[in-house]
Amino acid sequence: MSGLYVNTAANSLASAHQLQRTAASMLDTLTQLSTGLQINSGKDDPAGLIASELMRADITATNAAIKNAERANLVLNVAESGMRQIGNLLNDAKGLAVESANTGAMSPAQIAANQLQMDAILNSIDRFSGMTNWLGKPLLDGSMSMANGGATFQIGPDVVSSQQVNIGIESTRTTSVGNVTGTLADLRSGGAAALATNPALADSILSSAISQIATQRGDIGATQKYTLDTSIAYLQNSLIQTTAADALISNADFAVAASNLMRDQILYQAGTRAFGITNQNAAYAAMLLS
Repeated sequence: MSGLYVNTAANSLASAHQLQRTAASMLDTLTQLSTGLQINSGKDDPAGLIASELMRADITATNAAIKNAERANLVLNVAESGMRQIGNLLNDAKGLAVESANTGAMSPAQIAANQLQMDAILNSIDRFSGMTNWLGKPLLDGSMSMANGGATFQIGPDVVSSQQVNIGIESTRTTSVGNVTGTLADLRSGGAAALATNPALADSILSSAISQIATQRGDIGATQKYTLDTSIAYLQNSLIQTTAADALISNADFAVAASNLMRDQILYQAGTRAFGITNQNAAYAAMLLS
C-alpha cells in the first residue's frame, strides 16, 4: 500500500503497534533486571511459575526440617548432659558401696559418714532428674518415656511418619532406676539397701543403674549420629540442589537481559523515528492541495 491516504493510515498503525510491542518488551526486561527474576508473573512462563512455586515450597519445608533436626540435636544434648552428671554420681555411689562392704576395716561411724554422702548423691540425682529441661519441658522425669509415647521429632519436609523419629527418654529418678531387687531409693538411710544394712544389695542396684543410664546415653548418641546428623546432611544437600534448580527456572540471566535491553532501546529509537516518518504521509497529502 504505497499510495497517500488520509482516512486510513495503515503504515502508521503498524509502526505504532510495533513501537508498543518494543516498549512492552523493554518494560519486561527492565522488570527482570530490577527484580533479578525472569518470572515475575504467571504470563511470563506459566509452566515455569508452577514448577518454581512447588520448589519454593519444598525449599521452605526443607529449611524448617533442617532447623527441626538441629533443635532435636540440642534437646538430646541437654538430656544426655544431665545423664552424664547422673552417671558420674552413680560411679561415686558405687565406690561408697564397695568401701562400706569392707566392714572388717570400716567402723560404724565411717559407714554412717558414707551413708550421709550416699543420701546427698541420691538427692542430687533427683535434682538433676527434675531440673534437666528444654524450654521448661522436663526431659528426665519420665514424661518422654516410651510408655508415654516418647519424644517425636519431625526431621523431614513432609509431615509423615517416615520422616519422623521417636525416641524414649526414661525417668532417671531414684524411684525409677534399679533392678528387680530394688531401686536407688532403697539406698537411702533406713532403706533395704542402706550401706549399714546391705551393701551387697546396694552394689547390685548401683551396677544396674549405671548400666541403664549408660544404655540410654548410648541410644541418644546413636540417634544423633545415625539419624539426626545424617538427615541434616541429606537435607542440606537436597536444599542446595533444589535451590539451584529453582534459580535456573526463575532467576534472570543478567547478561541476556542487558543484551535484550540494549536491543529494545535501539528498536524503540528506530521505531519512534519510523512512526514519525509514517505520520508524514498525511502531511504530504495535504501539501498536494496547497
